[in-house]
Amino acid sequence: MSGAMDRYLLFPVLVPLALVAAGNDAFGFDPPGWLDTFMYVGYFWHYPEHLPLFDDYYKISRLPWILPGFAAHSLGGVIVGSLVLAYLTMAAGAVALYLLVRDTLEDRTIAAVIGVAWACCTWVHGIGGWSYHVLAAGAYYLMACWLIVRAARGPSPVLSATMAGACFASAVHTHLFLVTFTPLLAVLYWTALPAVDRPFARGARAALLALAGGLVLTLALAVVNRGTGGAWLFFMPQIEQAMSLSSGRDRWWVGMTAQWLSSARYLVMPLALMAAGLAVPLVSRGDRRGRLPLVLVGLAWAALAIMCFFQFVQRQTTLDYSYMAFVIYLHAFPCAAAALAVRQDRGGQGERPLLTVGIATTVILGTLVLLLPTPLPGFMNRVSTLLGLGQFALIVAPLVISLVGVVAMQLMRGPARLIMFAIWFAVVNAWIAPSPTAYGIGTPGIGRQMMTLFREADRLTTELDPTLLGIKYWISNDQITTAQGVVPLGAVFDSYVATRTWLPNLLGRRSPGLPIEQLTVAHVERGVCIGVLSSIETQARLRLEMEAHFAALGRPLRLVAARQFERSGLSFALTVLKPSSGPDAGQPPCAP
Repeated sequence: MSGAMDRYLLFPVLVPLALVAAGNDAFGFDPPGWLDTFMYVGYFWHYPEHLPLFDDYYKISRLPWILPGFAAHSLGGVIVGSLVLAYLTMAAGAVALYLLVRDTLEDRTIAAVIGVAWACCTWVHGIGGWSYHVLAAGAYYLMACWLIVRAARGPSPVLSATMAGACFASAVHTHLFLVTFTPLLAVLYWTALPAVDRPFARGARAALLALAGGLVLTLALAVVNRGTGGAWLFFMPQIEQAMSLSSGRDRWWVGMTAQWLSSARYLVMPLALMAAGLAVPLVSRGDRRGRLPLVLVGLAWAALAIMCFFQFVQRQTTLDYSYMAFVIYLHAFPCAAAALAVRQDRGGQGERPLLTVGIATTVILGTLVLLLPTPLPGFMNRVSTLLGLGQFALIVAPLVISLVGVVAMQLMRGPARLIMFAIWFAVVNAWIAPSPTAYGIGTPGIGRQMMTLFREADRLTTELDPTLLGIKYWISNDQITTAQGVVPLGAVFDSYVATRTWLPNLLGRRSPGLPIEQLTVAHVERGVCIGVLSSIETQARLRLEMEAHFAALGRPLRLVAARQFERSGLSFALTVLKPSSGPDAGQPPCAP
């Protein structure tokens, strides 16, 4: 059912664009205080330099994410580049999901609605941060799933299998845990195979082609990395990190259940979508699509089983953080598509399926644009309070509403089933949104301004210290009033210093900084520069206090640079100081 012209494909392509075009400051940009996502921003800006600061850290392994980020920021700048990345990661996943559902369930209407749901899912948006790698890994993985199906039953099995291997390798290089889903891809391929005389031979051939595609992709990334000054084995830091965590040293593992489950709203949507799929084994007999609806449901529950094994048996953090649990979504959405597809042959999608998709899209997208940031979440939270569910209200109440919607959906046929899905999905999706202020129309914030100021500060400090290691930042605890209320500048500065991997570049390895009177000469050994980050109002005072304190310690400082960075609604100051005596006084970093 591929066709030369597929109008339904426009829905997963255009809906993410509509979300970007709504002009909400927090959509596509991360809030103050986030660290890992801004570390990737540092990679986007400084990847070709291959600084030891970055090459020694495992995040450098994720080249299928870092290279597109570098290209986007280089060509479009920080604002356009960030929005392009946000759009592409959303749209790529939505399109891949559409193609997967279309070619497995042979229903463009359901595929379009599921693609729209993915594009609008609030726990998909910026999962772990808009510059974080997980959503891109999900898009690569979904594309690999579709290509696996194409390799089994499409017109170009050789090309499809090879490209599937390349996409899966991209997913694994971006998020190594996805390698544990390899058996799921194998099952998907085997089920999608039509009746053939030699299925084992065909399967073996497809596996070899996929392996070849993955190896070629890996070699291409290695050539790029080595050609720009990095290592051939670019993937080794991530593998070493995974081996360290698997040996019982996963310091991020939270616990078994109540410590994190009571607030794990990110699990509501995938669990609801997978619960919808439980009806498929009961009603799928005689379905003309054969075993594929059942397999899509089984793969979702198998993915959850894999995650539970690592969480509860291996004690690895797979479910207790949203950005790790995100991989469940990759099979939960196809599972929901299977639930929508069964027993539809009698009623179909009506005589005007495009209208059905249009209504469903309006409900799902319109809820985000018109009912957020208020009033929907506030109203629904009051509902959950009335239910009296205690500490689990945050997760149980939306899950109960979801299950009611699932049951109502299953009782319907034709267009009504899709519309009911859109209604309950839209309500719950907006209710559990992790960042309601990212939605609406023109909702103000400081994300864009913050990224612009960070880039300006980056250019200044990179000129003073090309290694990004010589300036140790002292962070003040000032507060300023912005469009999103009072913002602690310490959180803003943490995000900026994260573009230099944060902790190693904090003066005294502490944020906010130690009181000035507690700083010692040891903090400026070997001529290390001090970058004082503060509000504009306190810049001059803090500089004088810092200079007076170190002068009293017999290690006077000289001014290297002082700059104020201002945009509408956000501003801060940076003063760079360096000891005026010592063996490195006139040498880089921060040389005159």
